[in-house]
Amino acid sequence: MLIRIKSAIFSEETIEFHEGLNVVLGDNNGSNSIGKSTLLMILDFIFGGNTYITYNSDVKTNLGHHNFGITFKFNNKEYHFVRGTERPEIVYRSNKDYEKLQEISINDYTKELKFRYGLESDQLTFRSAVSTFSRVWGKENYNVKKPLHSFPQEKFIQTVTNLIKLFNKYDGIELHEKELKKLEEQKKVLNSAGKHKLIPKITKKEFTKNEKEIESLLKEIERLGKNVYSPSGDIKEIVSDEMINLRKEKKKLIDEREYYISRLNRTTRTIKRTTNAEFESLLEFFPNVNLEKLQNIESFHQGITSILSEELENAKKELVNTIDDLDKEMNKIIKKQEQLLKPDEELNVFIDNLIEMSSKLKNLQSENQYYTKMSGIKDNISTKKGELEELKEKIVKEINKVINTKLKAINDLIHEDKRTAPELNLTYSKYEYEFFDNTGTGKAYTNLLIFDLSLLFLTKLPFIMHDSFLFKNIEKEAVEQIIKLYNSMSKQVFIAIDIIDMYNKTTQNILLEKKVIQLSKDRLLTILDWRDSGKEKFE
Repeated sequence: MLIRIKSAIFSEETIEFHEGLNVVLGDNNGSNSIGKSTLLMILDFIFGGNTYITYNSDVKTNLGHHNFGITFKFNNKEYHFVRGTERPEIVYRSNKDYEKLQEISINDYTKELKFRYGLESDQLTFRSAVSTFSRVWGKENYNVKKPLHSFPQEKFIQTVTNLIKLFNKYDGIELHEKELKKLEEQKKVLNSAGKHKLIPKITKKEFTKNEKEIESLLKEIERLGKNVYSPSGDIKEIVSDEMINLRKEKKKLIDEREYYISRLNRTTRTIKRTTNAEFESLLEFFPNVNLEKLQNIESFHQGITSILSEELENAKKELVNTIDDLDKEMNKIIKKQEQLLKPDEELNVFIDNLIEMSSKLKNLQSENQYYTKMSGIKDNISTKKGELEELKEKIVKEINKVINTKLKAINDLIHEDKRTAPELNLTYSKYEYEFFDNTGTGKAYTNLLIFDLSLLFLTKLPFIMHDSFLFKNIEKEAVEQIIKLYNSMSKQVFIAIDIIDMYNKTTQNILLEKKVIQLSKDRLLTILDWRDSGKEKFE
């Protein structure tokens, strides 16, 4: 828990905190701009928040950049840190005198706080756990109808997800989501491969057609397999995978050879072309033509032709060599085929026919294997989505039930006349926080505090923070019961409150006993008073 903060900007340089209720106490005049809300915002900053930097910029403007020494205590051991306004993205480990020892990121700092406070969910960040329930003026997280929102624009589904993580119920959902993501990625890969024709892609109609053709080919191959050329009836004796692959490679080489022969023929024709320009004949029709100039141009063209001819001859040699290499490769394949099986002319025709059918069979089977694989993935995706939805529904129902049970229990403690408790209606993608009977501002804020208290009881949420404006519209008797409930907590509760003489003596005694600092118009939080400067003020 937090036990101390220290700063040169504080009038009381060091502020000590304790277990349970911690009260920032204002005066009985309800004086504003004395530092109550500012101190709570500083506490939010101490716990890794950043709103203090932006909303309370007047403090920095008037006092300059400043640091806060921070001390936590966990399992009887103290941990010291320093965080400042000049580089808020950095926190320093320190000794008890707040001398900086080691620089760490704010992310590592909040990860350590999460670990020290025992927040269990691996997927939950410390800030997403505590920020919502640090309700300080300026943070805009106090919409009474949206108690799970950290800020007004936050998406409903994110707020519900954070709640599930706070209850440490997200592991099963994450596992299903990872499995679903893996299936979606497999589907995407297969679709992409099919789109780029790396693997065959067919429709249901083509799959059915292939099935019939596969059946027909299998029967024909089986019949041929019983031919005299295969006495055992085992077609693999004649048509092995190696034989099929050799035939495919040979066909590929033949196609490649034909391509290079075509290029060689074009090159040869180009070399044979000559340009015979008989410019003298032009004189008969154009007696004034500049024959000398035309001959000079022709000399240039002949020079170019000579250069090109040399390049063409080199290209021709390369093509001839390539064709020779392809011929050698084909001869190697032919020899391998002969080694596998030395066919006579009749057998050769038989084998080619058999290989053709076997190759076609493999292609059809490959197409149908792709289709079956894709269909299986789609079915698995559909099944996994259904399981995920069922799991989500089950989890949110369990959480919804336990929260509403606690809301009613706390509501009954606060309202002796047993007013109707608020209810949370939770789905995985949205929620509603409903009030009944009394929809006034005071009851609405009461219901907001009841909600926070419920989660403080039910989860590993380490603390809650309630600013003074939340209490001002709540009826006196309800506040007295809420203070009593705060005081029963072992977890830390930070509140700002003033005008306490309106409450009963028991409540006043609790607030005075649990105060960590008392502020008034003559006793400000900070060493400097700029209330009359016309600049932004602080509570």
